[in-house]
Amino acid sequence: MLDFDQVRAFYFDPPPHDPERFPSREELTARYERERFETCVLRGGDPEAEALGPHGSLIGGDGKALTIHHTIPEIHAKLRPLPLTWFDHPRRHTHTLPPGGIEEAHLFFRSLSYAYLAGHPDRPSGARLRRHFQSSELSGLPLSLVWHVLACVRGFDLNRLLAYGGLSLYEIARAIHLTDIRRTFVSRWINQFGRRPIEEGV
Repeated sequence: MLDFDQVRAFYFDPPPHDPERFPSREELTARYERERFETCVLRGGDPEAEALGPHGSLIGGDGKALTIHHTIPEIHAKLRPLPLTWFDHPRRHTHTLPPGGIEEAHLFFRSLSYAYLAGHPDRPSGARLRRHFQSSELSGLPLSLVWHVLACVRGFDLNRLLAYGGLSLYEIARAIHLTDIRRTFVSRWINQFGRRPIEEGV
């Protein structure tokens, strides 16, 4: 259940950007409504006629026109993953290959290539796509290929990058950072494995 008072507070007074803080549902909802209002203004629309921001019931409260969202705000909102340092410790660097070993991992990445890169003029083999995901640097075509997979990947395939793809959590987090993917569900998924780095001397 959303706390509507918090949504309104976040709308009018958004907190400063903090890459180490994961925003609440209320903050994401307020951010989405603010984006809708700003987009309307930029395209020359009428926020009052469209019941956006303070002109709608979500932010304006009782007596205002009903606010209607056509998507779930917390899914639509752009969200960065936690900093890469949160995944840079031994347990997050561990690889677990599937029962069929590296060959099965390559077959899994081949299925990703067929599913998410269909029609691509240079669709990679499973082995090549896996190498791209494991790369510490991405640019050009490899960056584009990994970006397209992460931009379209469905939940069950995201989970299987670990069990079937044999990647480490750190490698997945690094690929998300290198491609600058901001899909909320991808960020939420990887963030559940993050751990605040231990400060030296503490």
